[in-house]
Amino acid sequence: MYERYASFNRYGDLSKLITDQDLLQVTEDESVYISNENDYDIAVDLESCYAPFDEVKPFIAFLATQICELDNIAQRFHRKKRVKNNGRGYVRLPSPTGTYQIDYSQSMEDNPAPQEVKFSFILAFVYMEEKNRISFDYWCTTRNSQLEVVFEYKENKFFLRTYGAIDNIPDNWEEE
Repeated sequence: MYERYASFNRYGDLSKLITDQDLLQVTEDESVYISNENDYDIAVDLESCYAPFDEVKPFIAFLATQICELDNIAQRFHRKKRVKNNGRGYVRLPSPTGTYQIDYSQSMEDNPAPQEVKFSFILAFVYMEEKNRISFDYWCTTRNSQLEVVFEYKENKFFLRTYGAIDNIPDNWEEE
């Protein structure tokens, strides 16, 4: 059932997204849907939003045009920097000052085996609690779990900052 969600460019059909700010509407539960329920069913939660709806409306419309690429970034990180099962040691990511190293009870691996790369999450909610920072709430399609992915918007570009428990991801993580 969820196979259509397991590949790149899965949110690539802009006709299914609401990219015109004049068409965005707030629902009773303080959400703004940027796609129809029958299409992608993605909503921006306004309850915890840093500013009133009228102020963030243009950014929400812009964000709708970027959903596909942001989702692709999350999937690329998932495929390139996957947490090993039962691993131990350090997570090493490149950073502007050298190597960013985190001691976790699980270690990371570059380019995991093909059977481990499936990204079994769908995007459900977007949160905008801080200006220039958005959070994606992914829901798992195979078990009862969620994944938070945070992006920072600076210099007219989005940068991955958090992927689940991995925090402070450097701008150049893909260059390693």
